Amino acid sequence: MDIFELNTNSSVVIEEFMGSKIYYIDNFFKKPDNIVNFLDKNPGKLHHPNNIPPHFKDRNSTDFLDVRHALHLSDVSKICKHLSDLCGQVPVYNTKMLITNITRFFKTSFNDYKNNYWWPHKDFGYTAIIYLNKGDTTNGTNLYKLESDDETLKYHYEHSHPWRSKKYFSVLKTIEPKYNRCILFDGGRFFHGMNIENERYFENEFRKNMAFFFRANGVLCPD
Repeated sequence: MDIFELNTNSSVVIEEFMGSKIYYIDNFFKKPDNIVNFLDKNPGKLHHPNNIPPHFKDRNSTDFLDVRHALHLSDVSKICKHLSDLCGQVPVYNTKMLITNITRFFKTSFNDYKNNYWWPHKDFGYTAIIYLNKGDTTNGTNLYKLESDDETLKYHYEHSHPWRSKKYFSVLKTIEPKYNRCILFDGGRFFHGMNIENERYFENEFRKNMAFFFRANGVLCPD
């Protein structure tokens, strides 16, 4: 059984935004609950970036849990091709790779979401996110403008210094995280990151999504 069957009746809505296109596909999967169940039954692994300098602390499992999947599944390739055709860019990773972002925060002073944004960053090119939390219309994805790089990017490591002061960034757009919605935006052009506006994911619930990454032909990716 193909649990990643796409909903062929889903329409694609395109928003022109600051000279770029944002694609919205609601009801993306035919049976999204089966995917959530699959992810729950096949837990991901704690993510530990390898670029954190040794004198900085990796705070994953101390102040938050960042769990990810990187599974090779043949049924995933059709999703990657569909999204690649939409944005006109080539996949960064193996087309059969299922990548997730599954995050939960602990109630510590480190997680000061009221005065900071969570890890504004850029990707290779177009980025696709498929939201997998029911009933959340708030904690989606922000697109940012970097207002000042003074000190902002100097210690910008995902798991040691993920929270960046709001004084350095302005929000250009907040994308709503509707369940089973796929969004596709230029993550290489815009700083972006998950929008954390409340403490929904500070208890037992994880914020869950699938992700796909693309790049323009001829653009080299870092090793």
